[in-house]
Amino acid sequence: MENKLEYYNIIKDKIHTIKEEFPCLKDKTDDYAFSALAVKAVYYKNPALSLTDADINDIVVDGQYDGGVDFLLSDPNSETSDLIIGQSKFYKEIKFDEVVAAITKMFSFYKDMLEGHYETVNPNVQSRFITLNAEIGDESKVHFIFVTSSKQNGIRKDRLNKKLKDYFSDLSNMDLTIMFGDEIVDSIKELESRRPTVESGVLKIDETNNYLCYGDDAVVVNISAYSLKSLYALHNNNLLSKNLRYHVSGGKIDKGIEETIRETPENFWFKNNGITIICNDFNVDGKEVKLKDFSIINGGQTTYMIHKSKNVYEGNDFYLPCKIIKTLGDSEDEKANFILEIAKATNSQKAIKAIDLKANSPEQIRFAQSMREVGIFYQTKRGEIVPKDYKDSYLNSHLAEVGKLCLSAIFQMPGTSRNKPSTLYSSPYYDIVFNGNQKRIANIVKELLYIDNYWKKVFKNKFEKQIRGTAASEMIPFANNSRTICVAFTMLAARYYLGNFDENDIKNIMDGNKSDIAKNQLIDVCKKLDGVNSVLPKGIFENKDEYDKILYDLFMIIVRCGYSNYNNSNAKRDGVNETNYLKKDDSYYNILNSNWFTIQQDINKTLSIIAE
Repeated sequence: MENKLEYYNIIKDKIHTIKEEFPCLKDKTDDYAFSALAVKAVYYKNPALSLTDADINDIVVDGQYDGGVDFLLSDPNSETSDLIIGQSKFYKEIKFDEVVAAITKMFSFYKDMLEGHYETVNPNVQSRFITLNAEIGDESKVHFIFVTSSKQNGIRKDRLNKKLKDYFSDLSNMDLTIMFGDEIVDSIKELESRRPTVESGVLKIDETNNYLCYGDDAVVVNISAYSLKSLYALHNNNLLSKNLRYHVSGGKIDKGIEETIRETPENFWFKNNGITIICNDFNVDGKEVKLKDFSIINGGQTTYMIHKSKNVYEGNDFYLPCKIIKTLGDSEDEKANFILEIAKATNSQKAIKAIDLKANSPEQIRFAQSMREVGIFYQTKRGEIVPKDYKDSYLNSHLAEVGKLCLSAIFQMPGTSRNKPSTLYSSPYYDIVFNGNQKRIANIVKELLYIDNYWKKVFKNKFEKQIRGTAASEMIPFANNSRTICVAFTMLAARYYLGNFDENDIKNIMDGNKSDIAKNQLIDVCKKLDGVNSVLPKGIFENKDEYDKILYDLFMIIVRCGYSNYNNSNAKRDGVNETNYLKKDDSYYNILNSNWFTIQQDINKTLSIIAE
């Protein structure tokens, strides 16, 4: 029995630890705290990500009438606001039917929420789901995850995944992850062992001095899979510190690697592209390669699968190709560009997203410095630890978040910012933000982070408490989806009131989606940032009480007008919900166009305080 409870007992100890770490968990049950532990271990292992008491209170929704869901969050490792729907079971042992019942409840919950059956769950779960679902776009995915402290006990994951296929006809944007006790323990160990760099390491090769040189700066060798597994066991994700991304489950590719390791390891060298290592120095010494200041920049997926395989051990070893390259360049920009170009060129097994390709670019490094100068910590890539002075959510940011805010505010594309945020990584949007006047953009972004944080932390809750009347139950879901139009409208109102936008500019914005010519005119209007060094004047921003009042009033203008438009639209009559309605830029433009006379007056009234 003791062996059966091996992982349960480890997890139980970690639950006690996390209860001491987070005051909000002190009086919670072990079942509740297990949800928080699982979220931290699976989604917050990256040291760049900070999990707070407030986050846990938002994320963990376990309670009466929770709809069979224990935690809800937007994946902090995804730039596309992927939705995580989770269920946890802190059990000593679990049966197949119990797992099926749990995952089926999650599937039913998701369907009920999409169909508007909010009455089936408590208000906290309602609000949480509506808010998170509002961020879902065309590029987003829905991830169901079931975690348990029990051993797997012969339960087949493929049979469980079949339940997802039985429940949903279209699986293109959703998947199911099942994690048993051993996998949770592994995630906890990885969480606890993260360090920023790998200073030195050794890999074994197949034969003494068997390597192919390319000058003095690169070699190709055949490395031992077992020595790679051992190196990963020692350093975990630190081994991938300069990779474009860490391992993310890759479906068919992962299964193919696993199958080759299990059935024909002697053919692994032929079937796999191997790995690429970038380093400051290397030395081939007999049957070893000694590395200094190094990182795997391609082959993270291969490395992870070799590490996870029980079929790779000292007595069952095989070899795979490995390219080792010294970092070239005199300046830091040249070195960063060299690493980036090598990483881009060698990554081919799994599609690299646009955000990955920008992460280490020189302009991102310079922008980080511009942001630091205005008091914001900007992460150029995942893995950077946020200093304690920047822990408040509006004092630290990253490329994906800045991209969404700039699409909403600067380019007046609030629907695109949530539906297809990768638009920012293409020309001309990216160049305007990151290759222009970075000091100006940094000042604007600093303010946009505060505006966005005000919507999330203050406005949404204040609106729910203050709204009254028969329309309240319908207006609240609309308001909970209004985040990007509130950010966009605040910028538009300020630029209009301060004279940066004139009436003709406003008309071009309203017509922004009518044709390709209109889209180009929209960009031309929005990129005219001369004289725009902030959203509202600096003096107003420094008076937070005054500033917050302005934000609330501006948000109310666009929410009331927006709800009126939606309520009277063909979209609502056709069954389009608030989330999908506000995913289109046209909806925002129509709100402005239909109500501009009233909006114009309200802007002047709200912002008249600036002239006082």
